[in-house]
Amino acid sequence: MPDSSARPPRAPWDPPSRRDRARRPAPRRRSRGPLVALLAAAVVVVVAVIAMASGGGGGRPASHRAARASVAHHPLAAARHAARAASHPALVPPASPAPRTVRVPILMYHRVHAYATELTKSLPDLTVEPPVFAAEMTALQQAGYRSITVAQLFGALFHGAPLPPKPVLISADDGYLDDLTQMLPVLEAHHMTAVFFIITGRFHEPGFLTASQVRRLDADGMDIGAHTRSHVDLPGIGAAALADQVAGSRDDLQRLLGHPVAAFAYPAGRFDDASVAAVRQAGFALAVTTQPGEQESSTQPLLMPRVRVGRSMTPQGLLSCLASGGGC
Repeated sequence: MPDSSARPPRAPWDPPSRRDRARRPAPRRRSRGPLVALLAAAVVVVVAVIAMASGGGGGRPASHRAARASVAHHPLAAARHAARAASHPALVPPASPAPRTVRVPILMYHRVHAYATELTKSLPDLTVEPPVFAAEMTALQQAGYRSITVAQLFGALFHGAPLPPKPVLISADDGYLDDLTQMLPVLEAHHMTAVFFIITGRFHEPGFLTASQVRRLDADGMDIGAHTRSHVDLPGIGAAALADQVAGSRDDLQRLLGHPVAAFAYPAGRFDDASVAAVRQAGFALAVTTQPGEQESSTQPLLMPRVRVGRSMTPQGLLSCLASGGGC
């Protein structure tokens, strides 16, 4: 008979017994001192970089202070925030700018999408078919036009900075998903840039860009501008609502992107004296309307005209429009 007092052999998957654990030597613990010291030093360096880049909190807009506070406990995020702010300096017009006019057509797009498959139908004339948009960018490039950024237009208006011989600023309103899926690949293929005017209250609506997708456009070298929080008509809405829509949308984007936002687009192009004053008070350097034209002036930087590019426009028609002064 087998010895009933003998312990059966332990299967390989059985946990070790208390006696087995007692027989094993205790593992040696690694000292964490050097690692803790290294992490502490990294945090100190990041904090110092932020302090030097921001110059302290005095005189900064509230949106900048809020953005800095939101990343205070995340050193890597804080470092990225500091890098973005350094690469996008605030554009502040001089108090008394010298009168200067530059010819820069600002093309106004809304949707680049196959209209037949739109989830949320827009006005037909606001939707440009993707092959047509690609052909328009090719036509512009072959005709010698070169896209510029918001900062380049600002520098030309207020500081006389040089521009390419045939500059053009490409803009898209409302923040549709098309900006990322249809426009961005074409722009990058042609080495072009654009400014995308975002409605910040629509990040969670189907068919519109999410917050992370707006950050993607920004990281890919595109300009981001504000288009209010909910695309309301600004004239006559009252001072508090006006500040919420205008300054609030700028604050939203600056917290999201970690750098100043300089440009604004009036919803449906509608404005009055109070809304223009609110745009100025919010800290925007440039603002665009839907009025036709391509002459931009340092004396009216918050009322810049644009060239509407609609569904019926062809690539050759766009070139003819620009050649005629952009009043089409």
